[in-house]
Amino acid sequence: MGLKDALTISLLGIGVVFIGLILTSLLIYSFSISEKISNLKLKKTFKKEETSYISIENIGELEPDILAVITTVLEIEYRLGLALMESRFTFKNGTKI
Repeated sequence: MGLKDALTISLLGIGVVFIGLILTSLLIYSFSISEKISNLKLKKTFKKEETSYISIENIGELEPDILAVITTVLEIEYRLGLALMESRFTFKNGTKI
């Protein structure tokens, strides 16, 4: 086998590997395209509805159970945010919130 044959085989091997990598990346990208298409179909089927926001003016209209859930979720989010700032999350007995 001469140098020309060895070089040809090497280049063909490298070419096959790169073509395989390109095809693999296109396959992965095609999964994201199909997800985008399905999201567009869902957006077309669900029309935008008017959303109501809770403000200080209409907070009295909420049921006490719903208000308690919202308050609890906000408190948990606040405490989890504190954990990131203090780098430690602890519960202390007897502390007021």
